[in-house]
Amino acid sequence: MREELVCCALLAFAISLVLTPEIIKVAHSYQIHDMPNERKVHSQQIPRFGGLAIFMGLIITLLLWSFWRSELFNLPLLAAATGIVIVGFRDDFLPLRASVKLLGEVIGAFIIIFFGDIRLESLHGLLGIDELPIYISYAVSIFTIIVITNAFNLIDGINGLAGSIAILVFSTYGCWFYINGDMPTAALCFGIIGGTLAFLLFNYQSKIFMGDCGSLLLGFMAAAVTIKFLGDNAQLPNTAAHHFASPVMFVSCLLAFPLFDTIRVFTLRLAAGISPFTPDRNHIHHLLIGIHSSHAVATTIILMVNLAFIAAALFLQGYNDNVLIVGGIISAVLLTRFLKSKNVRFNRQRKGSLLHDEQKVARKTKSIRKERIIEGS
Repeated sequence: MREELVCCALLAFAISLVLTPEIIKVAHSYQIHDMPNERKVHSQQIPRFGGLAIFMGLIITLLLWSFWRSELFNLPLLAAATGIVIVGFRDDFLPLRASVKLLGEVIGAFIIIFFGDIRLESLHGLLGIDELPIYISYAVSIFTIIVITNAFNLIDGINGLAGSIAILVFSTYGCWFYINGDMPTAALCFGIIGGTLAFLLFNYQSKIFMGDCGSLLLGFMAAAVTIKFLGDNAQLPNTAAHHFASPVMFVSCLLAFPLFDTIRVFTLRLAAGISPFTPDRNHIHHLLIGIHSSHAVATTIILMVNLAFIAAALFLQGYNDNVLIVGGIISAVLLTRFLKSKNVRFNRQRKGSLLHDEQKVARKTKSIRKERIIEGS
């Protein structure tokens, strides 16, 4: 079975590796680029639509896997994911209103909840709540899917970040579902890993962005797999080696960066009296770039911090979810405030250095003028 999962990852990798250069060529031929502006961190015209290569690698892999195993995958999930990619592609090609994108996400969530049987039936002790009434379950599931989907969309601001976080998340889930004997979901996770890895080879070179068709796909799949993980984990006996005693806390730590960054920027925007969907440069990755970190360095730092949260979640299994989540939020806030203060100090020092250089040039120019006056006299 392990060999099948490796084959899934390799096949998706190969398909994405072949398709990505072709997408780049087509985008250049038709002049379809992500244009630089004052909000974005790139200064060149770069093609989008890299998410299409990830999607095609995943879909073809899962279809072949289903044929090989004579076992159909969750078709409502694949249908909903296809719809999400279409919405993202349309937004990449010709921007959509936030309300239209949100409607597409709600429809996708509706499909997997009602037809794919992927929904939150319980809060697993969060806020002291366990089993949810059916209609509350639908509402909470839709809300969760929308939040996680948009969280991945919002962190897609620098090269490699959204893709690297996705690989971290789906590697964790893929291994867990493999141990749990759920091969279809494990194959899904490893297919996403393979397709995303191939895309990152080009993304780290600034040759292509994944676009909304990629980030929305990864976020939507992460939401679906997260909900499935919580449900399946609840069915395990407490004595199972891979059972999580604090599953909500573990999921929160696994998705720590995208969730916290999304909540943070939404809060800042609402506090400023603007729409939470208004783009800005207040994301954590922007703060790291602001202190002259490269895209690769910023992504590595964020990954290391996210890994530290995951390690803490594993170490603290069995403790109360509510207390641990509050502690995690406080830790994330303190880390962000530290980064913000460092960013402010760095910018002050840079401005001071620039002012000093300007004054030095002015003094030198004044001195040269005096020398010329003396020579002329």
